[in-house]
Amino acid sequence: MTHCQFCGRSPARDLVIRRHVGMVFLQRFYKAQVHACRSCGGAMLKSWTLRTFVQGWWGYISFFANLFTLAMNAVAAVKVVKLQPPSLSS
Repeated sequence: MTHCQFCGRSPARDLVIRRHVGMVFLQRFYKAQVHACRSCGGAMLKSWTLRTFVQGWWGYISFFANLFTLAMNAVAAVKVVKLQPPSLSS
């Protein structure tokens, strides 16, 4: 599959985007495995990373889990940036 699952444009690639929510005694992890183009993948990555920046730090263990989540999203961001701008193919 070379087309984005959201908009249908290509090129697209598999991405794993993560989000972390820290709470005082609990934490919650979200993980999305998507096949996205540069535009859609970048938008989702930006949204989830910003939410992680705000919600991820609350709790002692969550601090370290949040650093891991942000590092993994940085890896996904490199993959997104390497993609060519999307175009509609027939």
